[in-house]
Amino acid sequence: MKSNDVKIRKQNMKIYSLYRMLSLDHIFYYAIEFMFLTQVKNLTASDIVLGQSFYSLFSIILQIPIVIAIDKIGKKRCTVIANIFLALYVLVIMNCKNIWTLIFAQLLDAFCFSIKDTADISLLNNSIPDTSKKGEIYSKIEGRGSKNYYYISAITAVLAGILYQVNPYIPLISSFIISIISIIMSLAFTEIAEENKTENESIITYINELKISLKFIFKSNRLKALLLYSGIIWAVFCLMTTCVNNLLKDIGAVAIILAIKTSMSEIFSGIGSKKQLDFHNKFKNKSLSVILVGTLASIFIIGITGVLKLNMVLSISIIFPAVAFYNLFKGVNQVITARYLQNFASENLISKIYAVNSISRNLARAILGFIGSYLLEITDSSNAIIIIGIIFFIIVIMLIMYMKTRIGLKPEDYKLEDIKFE
Repeated sequence: MKSNDVKIRKQNMKIYSLYRMLSLDHIFYYAIEFMFLTQVKNLTASDIVLGQSFYSLFSIILQIPIVIAIDKIGKKRCTVIANIFLALYVLVIMNCKNIWTLIFAQLLDAFCFSIKDTADISLLNNSIPDTSKKGEIYSKIEGRGSKNYYYISAITAVLAGILYQVNPYIPLISSFIISIISIIMSLAFTEIAEENKTENESIITYINELKISLKFIFKSNRLKALLLYSGIIWAVFCLMTTCVNNLLKDIGAVAIILAIKTSMSEIFSGIGSKKQLDFHNKFKNKSLSVILVGTLASIFIIGITGVLKLNMVLSISIIFPAVAFYNLFKGVNQVITARYLQNFASENLISKIYAVNSISRNLARAILGFIGSYLLEITDSSNAIIIIGIIFFIIVIMLIMYMKTRIGLKPEDYKLEDIKFE
């Protein structure tokens, strides 16, 4: 490896953690999103979940074209483009007039994260030299970036709640400024040329290679189980955020309470990201099952608390620890799933795996989102959470049984078609 190449790789890895800290997702926004859309823009919780379902559908439609675009345009340029969409989304939300404007905003956000979920991670993966510890290095760098994002998001969540009381638009302006900083930081990356890739590769050739890659992905029992797990657990995490916010609003919580809840959630997600290696070393091949069961327990605790109609202080004292608990698992899941997906994958295959993973997550989120939107339309949030918990309980039992012989094995115990891409 040339010295200049080594220098570029080190620079990318050095920048990446700080970059992910600021651009992993919207900062200053999520703490006040629910209150802003319901109080300032007069949308309902059902509208918000419906908008998120459209986001997922847009992401599915865009995913394959965007994978092609990333390979053609380059990961660095696509990372810059993704952060431009990150900023545009905030501007549209600030001017949101109805559900249709919200759906258009979700289209912009879908462009952003369809690119970001593949380009950002692939850029880091390509920057790490091929060594026996590549997976561990990846986990440390991505884990550090995710952890720091969750911590800074926790601090800004409380600030957003306070600023919202002064003027509800101030947190959104702050979020827009952070997005501009993310654009500037993404310009500092350098593209790493992939081996065995020609610049003049035709679209037809690429599509044929994509078909071969997808055939391998769907033939591998290991990858199918991982993609199924990744989609379901992510859909549950996303839906629960809105359901819990609506439940807190129903019991009389104000914007600052939701901001504190968001801040606490980010802190525990950060802890999960930081401790994901320890978590994996402790539970090993049972890691994903532990995440599923722990998340399920949290959902039922939150739902039952809402059904009991306790006073606000007592309800919050039960709901908040349960929320912290499942966000701890969310932080672990964010890094550990990406690590499992990249195991045994070549540089040429990894972007396709991440793309299919994004489709899996968004398809599950869209389906569960439409169900959640309907439930919030016909019943209150506590009943909706209980029903979601029952559905998730059935899925968890089936998923654990399915994953048992497909994930967490030693490399020599896998079938060749599960891990070897020809």
